[in-house]
Amino acid sequence: MKKLLLLLFLLPVCVWGAAIEEDPALREWQKQEQKAHKKLFKQVKAEVNAGFTDSLSDLGSLYYFGRGTKKNYKKAYRAFKKGAQHGDEYARYAQAFMLRRGQGVKADPAQAVVWLTELAQDGFAPAQVELYYAFRDGNGTARNPEEARRWLQTAVRQNDPSALLLWGLELRDTDPQAAFTCFKNAAERENKRAQYLTALCYDKGAGTAKNPRRALEYMLRSAKQKYAPALWQTAQWYAQGYGTQPSDYQTFRWTRLAAQADVKEAQAKLAKLYRKGIGVRPNQKLAKKWAAEAQKQASVPDTNQLEERY
Repeated sequence: MKKLLLLLFLLPVCVWGAAIEEDPALREWQKQEQKAHKKLFKQVKAEVNAGFTDSLSDLGSLYYFGRGTKKNYKKAYRAFKKGAQHGDEYARYAQAFMLRRGQGVKADPAQAVVWLTELAQDGFAPAQVELYYAFRDGNGTARNPEEARRWLQTAVRQNDPSALLLWGLELRDTDPQAAFTCFKNAAERENKRAQYLTALCYDKGAGTAKNPRRALEYMLRSAKQKYAPALWQTAQWYAQGYGTQPSDYQTFRWTRLAAQADVKEAQAKLAKLYRKGIGVRPNQKLAKKWAAEAQKQASVPDTNQLEERY
Protein backbone atom coordinates (compact mmCIF):
# COMPACT_ATOMS: atom_id res chain seq x y z
CA MET A 1 0.00 0.00 0.00
CA LYS A 2 2.84 2.42 0.79
CA LYS A 3 4.16 1.98 -2.74
CA LEU A 4 0.69 2.84 -4.04
CA LEU A 5 0.60 5.98 -1.93
CA LEU A 6 4.03 7.01 -3.15
CA LEU A 7 2.91 6.48 -6.74
CA LEU A 8 -0.11 8.71 -6.31
CA PHE A 9 1.84 11.47 -4.55
CA LEU A 10 4.36 11.48 -7.39
CA LEU A 11 1.94 11.41 -10.32
CA PRO A 12 3.49 12.33 -13.68
CA VAL A 13 5.15 15.69 -13.29
CA CYS A 14 4.64 16.68 -16.90
CA VAL A 15 1.14 17.87 -16.09
CA TRP A 16 0.93 18.44 -12.31
CA GLY A 17 -0.19 21.82 -11.17
CA ALA A 18 -0.09 23.31 -14.63
CA ALA A 19 -2.43 26.18 -15.21
CA ILE A 20 -6.09 25.35 -15.45
CA GLU A 21 -7.05 28.86 -16.48
CA GLU A 22 -7.41 27.98 -20.14
CA ASP A 23 -6.63 24.28 -20.53
CA PRO A 24 -9.62 21.91 -20.33
CA ALA A 25 -7.35 18.85 -20.58
CA LEU A 26 -5.48 19.88 -17.45
CA ARG A 27 -8.71 20.63 -15.63
CA GLU A 28 -9.84 17.11 -16.45
CA TRP A 29 -6.52 15.66 -15.27
CA GLN A 30 -6.85 17.52 -11.97
CA LYS A 31 -10.35 16.13 -11.55
CA GLN A 32 -9.09 12.60 -12.18
CA GLU A 33 -6.25 13.09 -9.69
CA GLN A 34 -8.74 14.13 -7.02
CA LYS A 35 -10.88 11.08 -7.78
CA ALA A 36 -7.83 8.82 -7.46
CA HIS A 37 -6.96 10.31 -4.08
CA LYS A 38 -10.53 9.88 -2.84
CA LYS A 39 -10.53 6.25 -3.99
CA LEU A 40 -7.22 5.66 -2.25
CA PHE A 41 -8.44 7.23 0.98
CA LYS A 42 -11.57 5.07 0.92
CA GLN A 43 -9.46 1.95 0.32
CA VAL A 44 -6.97 2.71 3.10
CA LYS A 45 -9.72 3.54 5.58
CA ALA A 46 -11.47 0.26 4.74
CA GLU A 47 -8.23 -1.62 5.37
CA VAL A 48 -7.84 0.04 8.77
CA ASN A 49 -11.46 -0.71 9.67
CA ALA A 50 -10.85 -4.33 8.68
CA GLY A 51 -7.98 -4.55 11.17
CA PHE A 52 -4.98 -4.10 8.89
CA THR A 53 -2.79 -2.12 11.28
CA ASP A 54 -0.01 -1.71 8.69
CA SER A 55 -2.29 0.80 6.92
CA LEU A 56 -2.57 3.13 9.92
CA SER A 57 0.50 5.16 8.98
CA ASP A 58 -0.87 5.47 5.43
CA LEU A 59 -4.16 6.75 6.83
CA GLY A 60 -2.28 9.21 9.02
CA SER A 61 -0.36 10.50 6.00
CA LEU A 62 -3.55 11.00 3.99
CA TYR A 63 -5.12 12.99 6.82
CA TYR A 64 -1.89 14.92 7.39
CA PHE A 65 -1.54 16.08 3.78
CA GLY A 66 -5.25 16.23 2.96
CA ARG A 67 -5.14 13.61 0.20
CA GLY A 68 -8.59 12.31 -0.69
CA THR A 69 -10.01 13.98 2.39
CA LYS A 70 -9.78 17.26 4.28
CA LYS A 71 -6.48 17.92 6.04
CA ASN A 72 -7.01 16.97 9.68
CA TYR A 73 -4.04 16.96 12.06
CA LYS A 74 -6.06 15.51 14.96
CA LYS A 75 -7.14 12.47 12.93
CA ALA A 76 -3.63 12.15 11.49
CA TYR A 77 -2.13 12.14 14.98
CA ARG A 78 -4.60 9.52 16.21
CA ALA A 79 -3.82 7.26 13.26
CA PHE A 80 -0.07 7.61 13.75
CA LYS A 81 -0.47 6.97 17.47
CA LYS A 82 -2.36 3.74 16.83
CA GLY A 83 0.20 2.69 14.23
CA ALA A 84 3.00 3.35 16.70
CA GLN A 85 1.26 1.18 19.27
CA HIS A 86 1.43 -1.66 16.75
CA GLY A 87 5.17 -1.24 16.24
CA ASP A 88 5.29 0.89 13.07
CA GLU A 89 8.48 2.93 13.34
CA TYR A 90 7.41 5.52 10.78
CA ALA A 91 4.14 6.01 12.66
CA ARG A 92 6.10 6.52 15.90
CA TYR A 93 8.36 9.02 14.14
CA ALA A 94 5.40 10.92 12.69
CA GLN A 95 3.70 10.92 16.09
CA ALA A 96 6.83 12.35 17.72
CA PHE A 97 7.22 14.90 14.92
CA MET A 98 3.68 16.17 15.47
CA LEU A 99 3.93 16.02 19.27
CA ARG A 100 7.10 18.15 19.24
CA ARG A 101 5.27 20.83 17.23
CA GLY A 102 1.81 20.55 18.73
CA GLN A 103 0.20 19.49 15.46
CA GLY A 104 -3.17 17.90 16.24
CA VAL A 105 -2.20 17.42 19.88
CA LYS A 106 -0.94 19.48 22.80
CA ALA A 107 2.79 19.96 22.33
CA ASP A 108 5.10 17.86 24.50
CA PRO A 109 8.60 18.29 23.06
CA ALA A 110 10.28 16.40 25.91
CA GLN A 111 8.23 13.22 25.34
CA ALA A 112 8.75 13.58 21.60
CA VAL A 113 12.52 13.62 22.14
CA VAL A 114 12.26 10.43 24.22
CA TRP A 115 10.56 8.60 21.34
CA LEU A 116 12.87 10.10 18.75
CA THR A 117 15.90 8.99 20.75
CA GLU A 118 14.60 5.41 20.88
CA LEU A 119 14.10 5.41 17.12
CA ALA A 120 17.43 7.11 16.44
CA GLN A 121 19.30 4.59 18.57
CA ASP A 122 17.66 1.84 16.52
CA GLY A 123 19.07 3.46 13.36
CA PHE A 124 15.97 5.26 12.02
CA ALA A 125 17.59 8.11 10.08
CA PRO A 126 14.61 10.55 9.97
CA ALA A 127 14.51 10.46 13.78
CA GLN A 128 18.24 11.20 13.87
CA VAL A 129 17.66 14.28 11.71
CA GLU A 130 14.79 15.36 13.95
CA LEU A 131 17.06 15.04 16.98
CA TYR A 132 19.56 17.28 15.20
CA TYR A 133 16.91 20.01 15.14
CA ALA A 134 15.87 19.35 18.74
CA PHE A 135 19.42 19.65 20.11
CA ARG A 136 20.28 22.53 17.80
CA ASP A 137 17.26 24.57 18.85
CA GLY A 138 16.94 23.38 22.43
CA ASN A 139 13.39 22.18 21.87
CA GLY A 140 12.40 19.26 24.10
CA THR A 141 15.92 19.04 25.45
CA ALA A 142 18.80 21.29 26.48
CA ARG A 143 20.50 23.03 23.57
CA ASN A 144 23.60 21.05 22.64
CA PRO A 145 25.31 21.87 19.30
CA GLU A 146 27.78 18.99 19.67
CA GLU A 147 25.01 16.44 20.20
CA ALA A 148 23.06 17.95 17.31
CA ARG A 149 26.07 17.56 15.05
CA ARG A 150 26.63 13.97 16.21
CA TRP A 151 23.10 12.93 15.29
CA LEU A 152 23.30 14.70 11.96
CA GLN A 153 26.54 12.95 11.06
CA THR A 154 25.00 9.63 12.09
CA ALA A 155 22.16 10.20 9.63
CA VAL A 156 24.62 11.34 6.93
CA ARG A 157 26.44 8.01 7.24
CA GLN A 158 23.14 6.36 6.32
CA ASN A 159 22.85 8.61 3.26
CA ASP A 160 19.60 10.12 4.50
CA PRO A 161 18.78 12.83 1.91
CA SER A 162 17.66 15.43 4.46
CA ALA A 163 20.82 14.87 6.48
CA LEU A 164 23.01 15.12 3.38
CA LEU A 165 21.32 18.41 2.50
CA LEU A 166 21.86 19.84 5.99
CA TRP A 167 25.48 18.68 6.10
CA GLY A 168 26.11 20.24 2.71
CA LEU A 169 24.71 23.54 3.98
CA GLU A 170 27.09 23.42 6.94
CA LEU A 171 30.06 22.79 4.61
CA ARG A 172 29.10 25.22 1.85
CA ASP A 173 31.29 28.14 3.01
CA THR A 174 34.32 26.11 4.16
CA ASP A 175 34.47 23.21 1.71
CA PRO A 176 32.45 23.85 -1.48
CA GLN A 177 33.54 20.59 -3.10
CA ALA A 178 32.36 18.48 -0.15
CA ALA A 179 29.17 20.51 0.02
CA PHE A 180 28.50 19.86 -3.67
CA THR A 181 29.01 16.12 -3.12
CA CYS A 182 26.46 16.16 -0.31
CA PHE A 183 23.95 18.15 -2.35
CA LYS A 184 24.34 15.87 -5.35
CA ASN A 185 23.98 12.70 -3.28
CA ALA A 186 20.80 14.09 -1.72
CA ALA A 187 19.57 15.21 -5.13
CA GLU A 188 19.96 11.67 -6.50
CA ARG A 189 17.71 10.58 -3.61
CA GLU A 190 15.07 13.05 -4.88
CA ASN A 191 15.47 15.80 -2.28
CA LYS A 192 14.03 18.77 -4.17
CA ARG A 193 15.96 21.49 -2.33
CA ALA A 194 19.20 19.55 -2.86
CA GLN A 195 18.39 19.31 -6.57
CA TYR A 196 17.96 23.08 -6.64
CA LEU A 197 21.26 23.66 -4.84
CA THR A 198 23.06 21.15 -7.09
CA ALA A 199 21.79 23.12 -10.07
CA LEU A 200 23.15 26.35 -8.58
CA CYS A 201 26.53 24.69 -7.99
CA TYR A 202 26.70 23.72 -11.67
CA ASP A 203 25.54 27.22 -12.59
CA LYS A 204 28.17 29.04 -10.52
CA GLY A 205 30.94 26.45 -10.70
CA ALA A 206 30.85 26.06 -6.90
CA GLY A 207 32.58 22.85 -5.85
CA THR A 208 32.38 21.50 -9.40
CA ALA A 209 32.98 22.58 -12.99
CA LYS A 210 30.50 25.07 -14.40
CA ASN A 211 28.00 23.22 -16.61
CA PRO A 212 24.85 25.00 -17.85
CA ARG A 213 23.29 21.85 -19.29
CA ARG A 214 23.64 19.95 -16.01
CA ALA A 215 22.45 23.01 -14.11
CA LEU A 216 19.20 23.03 -16.08
CA GLU A 217 18.81 19.26 -15.70
CA TYR A 218 18.86 19.44 -11.90
CA MET A 219 16.80 22.62 -11.80
CA LEU A 220 14.09 20.90 -13.83
CA ARG A 221 14.14 17.90 -11.50
CA SER A 222 13.56 20.22 -8.57
CA ALA A 223 10.90 22.22 -10.39
CA LYS A 224 9.00 19.07 -11.27
CA GLN A 225 8.75 18.43 -7.53
CA LYS A 226 7.02 21.80 -7.12
CA TYR A 227 9.93 23.56 -5.38
CA ALA A 228 8.98 27.21 -5.86
CA PRO A 229 12.48 28.73 -6.23
CA ALA A 230 13.26 26.12 -8.89
CA LEU A 231 10.05 26.86 -10.77
CA TRP A 232 10.98 30.51 -11.07
CA GLN A 233 14.64 29.86 -11.91
CA THR A 234 13.62 27.40 -14.61
CA ALA A 235 11.40 30.05 -16.18
CA GLN A 236 14.24 32.55 -16.19
CA TRP A 237 16.70 30.10 -17.71
CA TYR A 238 14.30 29.27 -20.55
CA ALA A 239 13.90 33.00 -21.16
CA GLN A 240 17.68 33.40 -21.28
CA GLY A 241 18.34 30.21 -23.25
CA TYR A 242 20.61 29.03 -20.43
CA GLY A 243 21.52 25.36 -20.86
CA THR A 244 18.96 25.06 -23.64
CA GLN A 245 17.39 26.94 -26.53
CA PRO A 246 15.27 29.98 -25.58
CA SER A 247 11.56 29.20 -25.54
CA ASP A 248 8.73 31.66 -25.07
CA TYR A 249 6.31 28.83 -24.37
CA GLN A 250 8.50 27.19 -21.70
CA THR A 251 9.16 30.60 -20.18
CA PHE A 252 5.42 31.14 -19.93
CA ARG A 253 4.74 27.62 -18.66
CA TRP A 254 7.25 27.74 -15.79
CA THR A 255 6.49 31.37 -14.96
CA ARG A 256 2.83 30.42 -14.58
CA LEU A 257 3.68 27.52 -12.29
CA ALA A 258 5.94 29.75 -10.18
CA ALA A 259 3.21 32.37 -10.02
CA GLN A 260 0.75 29.78 -8.77
CA ALA A 261 3.33 28.89 -6.10
CA ASP A 262 3.10 32.54 -4.91
CA VAL A 263 6.47 33.72 -6.23
CA LYS A 264 5.81 37.46 -6.49
CA GLU A 265 8.37 38.15 -9.22
CA ALA A 266 6.81 35.39 -11.30
CA GLN A 267 3.33 36.82 -10.82
CA ALA A 268 4.48 40.22 -12.09
CA LYS A 269 6.24 38.58 -15.05
CA LEU A 270 3.19 36.44 -15.82
CA ALA A 271 1.01 39.55 -15.99
CA LYS A 272 3.42 40.96 -18.57
CA LEU A 273 3.42 37.74 -20.61
CA TYR A 274 -0.38 37.69 -20.72
CA ARG A 275 -0.53 41.37 -21.56
CA LYS A 276 1.95 41.12 -24.44
CA GLY A 277 1.01 37.61 -25.59
CA ILE A 278 4.48 36.12 -25.11
CA GLY A 279 4.29 32.31 -25.16
CA VAL A 280 0.51 32.47 -24.84
CA ARG A 281 -2.48 34.19 -26.40
CA PRO A 282 -2.92 37.76 -25.08
CA ASN A 283 -5.41 37.90 -22.21
CA GLN A 284 -5.90 41.27 -20.55
CA LYS A 285 -8.22 39.88 -17.89
CA LEU A 286 -5.59 37.39 -16.68
CA ALA A 287 -2.90 40.05 -16.99
CA LYS A 288 -4.82 42.25 -14.54
CA LYS A 289 -5.47 39.30 -12.23
CA TRP A 290 -1.79 38.39 -11.92
CA ALA A 291 -0.68 42.00 -11.63
CA ALA A 292 -3.02 42.32 -8.65
CA GLU A 293 -1.71 39.07 -7.14
CA ALA A 294 1.84 40.35 -7.42
CA GLN A 295 0.93 43.31 -5.18
CA LYS A 296 -0.36 41.12 -2.34
CA GLN A 297 1.80 40.10 0.58
CA ALA A 298 3.58 36.81 0.00
CA SER A 299 2.46 33.82 2.04
CA VAL A 300 4.97 32.39 4.52
CA PRO A 301 5.87 28.80 3.64
CA ASP A 302 5.28 26.25 6.41
CA THR A 303 8.59 24.48 6.98
CA ASN A 304 7.30 22.44 9.93
CA GLN A 305 5.87 19.68 7.77
CA LEU A 306 6.48 15.97 7.47
CA GLU A 307 7.99 14.93 4.18
CA GLU A 308 5.62 13.16 1.80
CA ARG A 309 7.29 9.78 2.16
CA TYR A 310 4.16 7.77 1.41
